[in-house]
Amino acid sequence: MKVAFIGDVHGCVLHALGVALMVQHRRGISLDAVVQVGDLGAYPSADRFDGPSRRFIADSPAQGDFFRLLDPPPELAAAVRGALEQLPPVLFVAGNHEDHEWLDGLHQAAGTQVVAVDPLGAFSHVACGNVIEIAGLRTAFLGLIEAPGKMDFDEAGYARLASAPPGSVDLLVTHEGPFGMSHNRQGEVQGSPKLTRLIERLQPPLHISGHVHHENGPRYYGRTVSYALAQLVGTKTARYHPGGNPEQRVADGSVGLLDTETHEFEYLHDAWLAEVCGDEVDLAGIVAMAAAERSQERPQ
Repeated sequence: MKVAFIGDVHGCVLHALGVALMVQHRRGISLDAVVQVGDLGAYPSADRFDGPSRRFIADSPAQGDFFRLLDPPPELAAAVRGALEQLPPVLFVAGNHEDHEWLDGLHQAAGTQVVAVDPLGAFSHVACGNVIEIAGLRTAFLGLIEAPGKMDFDEAGYARLASAPPGSVDLLVTHEGPFGMSHNRQGEVQGSPKLTRLIERLQPPLHISGHVHHENGPRYYGRTVSYALAQLVGTKTARYHPGGNPEQRVADGSVGLLDTETHEFEYLHDAWLAEVCGDEVDLAGIVAMAAAERSQERPQ
């Protein structure tokens, strides 16, 4: 089975759907699952944004695509439905740039630990501390980051995972990475000591995260191999992204691909990643291209 992982999206959800379709189309595979590692940019409205999200969207309008998904015009709704005819819904864990109260409310209303966040069901949030089966893998989800205040790891969710028996999880998906993974621009060590302790306790074969906005890994923590994904679409201007990303192209290392049979994980650096681009992604065009290719592959 094949599982695609997508780095921090920050609202660029049409880029995310487009690149997942392109992975199937260009690699000639079918994805059994798509997992996003947090900072999807899940807010019910722009007035619920945090400060950084307000600044980022001013330079990069595609970061508002999540709002379009919440109330899609007919053309966009048709394109998203077309994408979902070819793709499984994207599962995501909460990052530090989501509306956590809104997400909690969706779970409470639905009474489930996995809940769709948009009316078309393209993206579903997995509540912290839950283990679900994905493509045959026992997959644990832990969102947010280690930080004082409301962004800190969910205490109950962390405790549930910390009490699980070692070896009971095949894959751990988190937003933040383990301590010592890298240094920021100020020279400070990045990563969470608390997450490192959880990894050392659970010892899953594979750990996938995001948050640091650059490719990082493989790193080894006992029997666990850890990878962090780059940000899916860097901001347009150099103010927030080195060199800027004026064409809003999908970045190298922001998508990973796992073969569950061979246990091989790879960062994608394929040139075609950059074809998913623009302030307004042509999702309908990508859907049509991928669908045409799939129809040609079907036996007559």
